[in-house]
Amino acid sequence: MQADDIRRLFPGLQNTIYLNTATMNVGCAPAREAYERALERWSAGRFDWAEAELAGEDARAMFAEIVGCTAGEIAIVPAVSAAAGIVAANMPSAKRGENVVVAENEFASNYYSWLLLQERGYQVRTITPGGEGVSAEEFERAADGGTRLIAVSAVSSATGYRADLNAIGQIARSSGAWFFVDACQAAGAVPLDVARDGIDFLAAASHKFLLGSRGMGYLYIRRDLLDALHPVGPGWKAARKPAESFYGPTMDLSRTASKLDASLAWFPAMADQAALNIFRRFGTNALLERNSRLSLRLRNALRAEGLSFQPSSDDNRSTIVSVQVDDTSAVAARFRGANVLASLRAGRIRLAAHFYNLEEEIDRVAELIGLPE
Repeated sequence: MQADDIRRLFPGLQNTIYLNTATMNVGCAPAREAYERALERWSAGRFDWAEAELAGEDARAMFAEIVGCTAGEIAIVPAVSAAAGIVAANMPSAKRGENVVVAENEFASNYYSWLLLQERGYQVRTITPGGEGVSAEEFERAADGGTRLIAVSAVSSATGYRADLNAIGQIARSSGAWFFVDACQAAGAVPLDVARDGIDFLAAASHKFLLGSRGMGYLYIRRDLLDALHPVGPGWKAARKPAESFYGPTMDLSRTASKLDASLAWFPAMADQAALNIFRRFGTNALLERNSRLSLRLRNALRAEGLSFQPSSDDNRSTIVSVQVDDTSAVAARFRGANVLASLRAGRIRLAAHFYNLEEEIDRVAELIGLPE
């Protein structure tokens, strides 16, 4: 695998340094071509929805490979918030002392559904991060025998802090709690293994590091929990044989996680199939290793410029770095002049590298941030 081989699939990056994948990825050529074919067929009255459904099944299988499970444990949902809503809806009314544990600075998609559980009698224990992110020790102090769910982001969208999922998973198991992971900033960016880390539910949207577009997302459900979960707003895709279940009067739900599927967004599904094939083509492990090298290079380049950034510990690094600067407006102006795209989060410059970035781009961005005001 050579960087040039990857870059050819992202022609839009020719004159742009793009470090904003934590917001949305750069569309790859295969995904764009899938959209163009779909639009052409749709506008000619020749769109084949059955082909789109098959694309969705292929995308489901590829996501399962990335997180280390089987396709039968993956539901297709439009967003992480929808995934969290399904899990929250399946939690019964609380008994005395039952609670859920979540960081108070979680992204809303992994926060609002749990906060609403207060209406069902749960105490919501929100942890104030002691540093750049919530450590496993902080979760352990907050959880007890009444904890029924622990929710965490695998990678913080604000700071890039990478949680110790294995340690938090052990805490959840010892409390008898469900363990929900928001992997929106992790899937396709850093290694994930749902079985190794004892994860019960893991959700990710496709429009970030998975290279897809808005409207497609995935929810992993540990197989042992499938029978106990009920769909929220089931449609024809929730059936065991969807193509034979357009109408009543019977309801025969799927025995796999597809019983929790939302109706498929056909165009995004075809784009997802094309985009996720990039992981198959180059090998997920090879692409994630490239991400790790780029992340380390970015951190070293920032250190060389004397810059302060989060997460400061290499043990918690991801592909996202949050940089402290004195004048964000001045840095933003330099970025515009050099055609650099990044984000501003919590008063810091957020940089998000992905395997389509080049080493020289990483070095250039660190130099631009480090220039005297």
